[in-house]
Amino acid sequence: MNITAWRDWLRTDGGMAAALFVALSSIMFATITGVTSSNDGSHYAAVRAIVETGAFEINPFWDYTEHVDYAFVGERKFSDRPPATALAASITYGLGQVLPPAIVTIPSKHDAENARMIYAVMAAALMMAGAVALFFLSLRRHFGVSAAGALLASLALGLGTAYWKYGSLLYSHATAAFLTWVALFLIFEAERDMRPRWFHALGIGLALAASTLAEYTHAIFAMIATLYGAAVFGKTFVDGIKSSERGVWWGRLVALAGGIAIPLIFLLIYNTINFGGPFELSAYHVNTDIWPMDQSLLTQFTTTISVGLVALTVYGSDNQGLFLLSPIALAGLPGLLILFRRFRRRGVMMIGAFVAFLLLVSTYSTFNPLTNDSRYLTPYLGLWFMPAALWLDERVAGLKLDTPRAMLWALLIFGLVWLSIRNQFMVIAFSWNHDLDLAQLKPGAIPLENVTLLLGTVFRDTLNLPLLWLVEALGAAAIFGVRALLRRFARKESNT
Repeated sequence: MNITAWRDWLRTDGGMAAALFVALSSIMFATITGVTSSNDGSHYAAVRAIVETGAFEINPFWDYTEHVDYAFVGERKFSDRPPATALAASITYGLGQVLPPAIVTIPSKHDAENARMIYAVMAAALMMAGAVALFFLSLRRHFGVSAAGALLASLALGLGTAYWKYGSLLYSHATAAFLTWVALFLIFEAERDMRPRWFHALGIGLALAASTLAEYTHAIFAMIATLYGAAVFGKTFVDGIKSSERGVWWGRLVALAGGIAIPLIFLLIYNTINFGGPFELSAYHVNTDIWPMDQSLLTQFTTTISVGLVALTVYGSDNQGLFLLSPIALAGLPGLLILFRRFRRRGVMMIGAFVAFLLLVSTYSTFNPLTNDSRYLTPYLGLWFMPAALWLDERVAGLKLDTPRAMLWALLIFGLVWLSIRNQFMVIAFSWNHDLDLAQLKPGAIPLENVTLLLGTVFRDTLNLPLLWLVEALGAAAIFGVRALLRRFARKESNT
């Protein structure tokens, strides 16, 4: 492919999404500082157990949990986190065993001497950047947003929200965000021609069910999205089964059911083998002396809803809420009118899921576990940024700066975007393993030493970027191969 062909491809939706993915994953990966706490330590312990022992028992790696975030049955210890994040990270960590080691070491709190630990945390950057890329493609293909509007909204989401921070940490939020957008994108793709292919059905089922293995509370989104799918495609499937193509449509139903069943059957087996019963979640086997709120489902949701709601959206209990940390998210408020005017059914599904989860987390007993950034909302931020994107596209994208009013309006909007990105930058700078020391800053407007200190504090993993790009190149080759096979199957199906 020559330079002209590359340039033309980069102007396509797929090319822009790919460029966005590489750029954001690089920024997120460069921000990684390894394992930072008991939370990601618990996931990481499970990753090493899966890859190195072929089991989920983490006894050899228990110290990574700081003896806090673990589940146990007798003397056997496990991660108390849902298993999807560890399973995803075990793919990149396993691949890393045959790829070059880290070029430079990073200040990981745990296992810093492991030169391939970086491959485990890499999974978070890949999944979070993938979520933004799918968000961008959904805006372009399914919501009619201009390229400029979609890019602006995607950058605001990827860098101006907690997406950035949790794209550099091995928490569950990147996994849940990615699976959310895989499911939504496939649902919207199938909705375009109201004739979902078998791989749409399989992918939707897999993503929705697997999302509950990333965060158990994600079952709320899975149920709402399933109801939406039933409302949109129910009659189409029934009519298809009654038609002469009933075999094809039964096949699609089987693909959907199979997609849902595979993660759920895995979870039942995982629970039975490790905890003694199919419905024995890891959360039921934690140390309740450390986590008394986990004694039962009722004790997990004891915060007064008004207190939690204010804290998650603005400020409270030392928790910096969504609109405080990401002021550009305010664009979602006027955007709701556009969303419900143009895409009412989709709006009910997406905003309904966001509001339902916001209200649930507002009552969660530990909605502010020392991170001070409303992190539990992270997987759902893309849902809120959909109306924000529609409003930014209508009011800002393509705006001509030919009047003082237009210039002031542009300055306001881009100021909010810049402030949101700046806030995320500083949150990361003060986070664990980054630990910005303000005493090291020199007086003056903007000395070069201060710029160097700030960039060096946030982008600790920059020199390891070639490892990320190597994995992405291998992934691109695999995707092109799978895509060719899917197109072949699609051609065969269209001929039936």
